[in-house]
Formats: sequence, C-alpha cells, structure tokens
Amino acid sequence: MKEKLKIVFVGIPDMALVCLDNLLKKNFNIVCVVPPNKTHETYSYYKEFIDNKNLKLVDFENSPNEQKTIDEIKALDADIGVVCSYNKLLSKNFLSTTRLGFINCHPSMLPYYRGAAPYFHVINNGEQTSGITLHYMDEKFDTGDIVLSQSFELSPLETMGTLFNRTTYMLSDALVEVLSKIEQGIEIKRIPQDKNTTFVDAPRVSGNFKIRWNKNALELERLIRACNPFYNAFCSFRGVSLKIIKASFIESNKTYTPGSIIKATKDFLVVSAKTNLLSLEVFQVGTWGIFTPYDFYYTFTPSIGEILI
Repeated sequence: MKEKLKIVFVGIPDMALVCLDNLLKKNFNIVCVVPPNKTHETYSYYKEFIDNKNLKLVDFENSPNEQKTIDEIKALDADIGVVCSYNKLLSKNFLSTTRLGFINCHPSMLPYYRGAAPYFHVINNGEQTSGITLHYMDEKFDTGDIVLSQSFELSPLETMGTLFNRTTYMLSDALVEVLSKIEQGIEIKRIPQDKNTTFVDAPRVSGNFKIRWNKNALELERLIRACNPFYNAFCSFRGVSLKIIKASFIESNKTYTPGSIIKATKDFLVVSAKTNLLSLEVFQVGTWGIFTPYDFYYTFTPSIGEILI
C-alpha cells in the first residue's frame, strides 16, 4: 500500500475553503496550511476553519517567502504543495520546500487568461468557452507546466458568480484526481506552456466600473454580468449611485440619447446605449436598497427622457 502524500496547502478563501474541505473529505494528509496575510479580510474565518479541523497553521509576518516560514515548512518533509487562489508570488526557495514542488489551481484554460481576474475578463471579453487548469508552479504567475486542463462552454447568462462557483468545484475535483494519481505512483505528464505567443491576460481590476452609455448595449450587458456579484457596474440617477446587478440586451434600430430612459413601467425600465438598448432588471439605488422595475417605478416615478449618467 502506497504511503499517503504529505501535502502543504496554500490558499485564500473562498476557493481555498472548497478545495481544502474536499481534500479533507477524501482523507488526504494535509500537514500544514499557509493562509493569506493576517490583515486579509478572510484571515479570521479561515483560521477558525483550520483550527476546527485540527490542522497546523503556518503563519507569517509580511510574506510567506520569509526564511522562518520556509524553514517551518521544510521541517515537515512534505511531498507536494497545492495552491488555491493566492495573491503572493512564491519564491524559488518557497517552492523548493516540498519534494515534488507545488501545483496551482487556475480558473481558465492556460495560457489564456493568466492573472488575478480571469472570471471577469472571460465574460467581459465575450468568450464562448473557458475552463480550468492545474499546473506546476515556477517563479512567475500561471506560467508553469500544465498537468490537467478541462474546457466548457459559457452560458449566455454567465456571471462572475456562476463562473466562480463552477470553476472552483471543478478545480476541487481535478485536484483530487491529480493528487490521487501521484499518491498511487502514476506518472503525471507535464506539458510546457507556449512561451512564444502572446495570449490574452487577466490582470487584477479595481472592482468599480462606471457605465459608459456611449457604448453598444451588448458590451454593457457583458460588463454587468462580469461584475455580478463581486464588483460594481454603476451609473448615476438623480445624483445618486445606481448599481446595475442584472440587465438584458435589446436589439434596436432606433437611436436615442445615450443613457436616456425610453421606457419606464411597472414591468420594464429600458435605457438607451449608443447602439441598442438595455433593460434593467435588478439594481441598487444608493442606500434605498435593491429594486426591480416594479419597485423602482412606484418609488421614484421615473420619467421618459430622464438621463442616467
């Protein structure tokens, strides 16, 4: 019988929580967990989860690449490490703390959409497919040898939230598949990524996007889905912020002033873009709360021709 792999787990919730929980349910041997920085918003509840599972936590002051952290992990004599969403570039010394290195979970089909925000960029760019990738790590973000990839079609109604959920659970299962093979002594083929071609990247974004009504409504509809629910796609109504959560594209040959309300009833709130129209279905107005067209109509009695800016 093969010995169980000794695994170092590095990650940031929520992807990290899903993947770590799945590995524990499948009885993998997690010898330690490296969390985000103590100032990170997820640190407290992540630490509570780790403590409740009686797992060893390896903290650090400023960076996981600190020598004290590296020495503490090395002392565990681990076989392999896994990374599930992390905002720190891991050094060569850190990646050398385990016998087989580290495998990273990335929510796109590498080498496409390397970077911190693939969920957003895939939808915002109008892609029809995406996927997941597991790859060995080197000293750059998302450039190491691929060990597993799976693609899928995107739904026309895909949001950042649905894509995040789908890829997270796929990565969780893929991680179990790859680690199980390694644990059984099955050789894992490593496929180097193409380093000679420029691919679309997925850089970090601010999370706040002003709706520019002088664009095609189809672009705006994609932007809104790409933001939902973690980012903000917003404009202004009567001097108050209006965050659009859900909207539908309407094709139209007519032209109107961009941002003008052209239909306001208890069932519909339709706004013109430079080309085509956007039907706003769920949105937040200032601190009043979340609205549908029905609530909005009876609360604010919007007028035809009013401008959202």
